[in-house]
Amino acid sequence: LTLPEIKRVMSFQDSTNELEEFRDLWFFSYLCNGINFRDLLYLQYSNIINGEICFIRAKTARNTKHSKIIHAVITPEMQKIIEKWGNPPKSPETYIFPFATGKENPFERVKLVRDVVTECNQILYKISHKTGIPRVTTYSARHSFATVLKRSGVNISYISESLGHSNLAITENYLASFEAEERKKNSI
Repeated sequence: LTLPEIKRVMSFQDSTNELEEFRDLWFFSYLCNGINFRDLLYLQYSNIINGEICFIRAKTARNTKHSKIIHAVITPEMQKIIEKWGNPPKSPETYIFPFATGKENPFERVKLVRDVVTECNQILYKISHKTGIPRVTTYSARHSFATVLKRSGVNISYISESLGHSNLAITENYLASFEAEERKKNSI
């Protein structure tokens, strides 16, 4: 999505808290370097260090020897979302958002993430449909984060670091696939 399209998503209103909550979680994901929802749902207050959310992607932690810590500066918009929808910070182990309990077994974790992503995607589809923007999904946050930075002229090494990629080639391929999609979409 472009910045104007992201603003349209964020300004969309209806009378339900559910829509606002999932819209805001999507925006939080975007602002938090495109964090995926599995990682977002399991963020704890201990992940907040010196005004940044610091985390290791679960996907990366499973697949590489040297996991990178991703740092996302907490913007005022992110702070408002935490204050509005988050759990009170009872302890460092408290999950920021009130979905996970920490008592889930591996199967329950997968189901929780799938259920939240499904519900969020349904809300995002409604927003996309009513605003006339391209279909938005939870994954669109990561894609949009990366492409907005690229189109703004941000150095690819910074984008790579922000996404938690292990090397620049991964980031280059990742961004190239989005540009190819954009060319195909605009050629029709």
